[in-house]
Amino acid sequence: MENITGKPQIRSISDLTRSKSLGRVLEVIFLAGLGAVAILLHARFRSPINIPGHHGIEFMALLLLGRMSSHLKMASSISSLGIGMLLLTPAFGFHNPFMGFNYMLPGLFLDLYFNLGEKLRRNILFLSVISGLAYLAVPLSRLIITASTGYPYGSFIKFGYFLPLFSYGAFGIAGGLLGSGISNIFTRLLSGFSKR
Repeated sequence: MENITGKPQIRSISDLTRSKSLGRVLEVIFLAGLGAVAILLHARFRSPINIPGHHGIEFMALLLLGRMSSHLKMASSISSLGIGMLLLTPAFGFHNPFMGFNYMLPGLFLDLYFNLGEKLRRNILFLSVISGLAYLAVPLSRLIITASTGYPYGSFIKFGYFLPLFSYGAFGIAGGLLGSGISNIFTRLLSGFSKR
């Protein structure tokens, strides 16, 4: 059986499958790269804001951008793998042995919340709130680690327990607003180009 071009149909299906597989591989690399960039900015970007969780703005914006641009159900979890892989290298100056675990959690929770709210996936308020809840996993996991191991976290020692919980949630929400806003701008631009 031949298609319009005269090539055997089986070969066309094979080419399509190969092209889809390559697309998936590139998508996974892109998502893991976004996670790596998110934690790299956390490690290297120095901000004058001396409030716990302030990196949540760029961190959650990047994770949410990846989540919204992908059709993979575990997109943010793949970004979390990028975070974990980058934190395995000792070059970033993090001395916390639980850092990888703490910062992989937001991606896992973002996937969970995102996949629960299928009808709300384009709602900026919903996306901002789930970003805040996902980023809140960082101080909550630290609280559990402190309670179970006694490992001291400077933010709890310096600011107590309430401010880090509040600020991580607030900065995560701000990151969600930024990420969903950028995603909406790109979507409108792309739909405008496709209509031309």
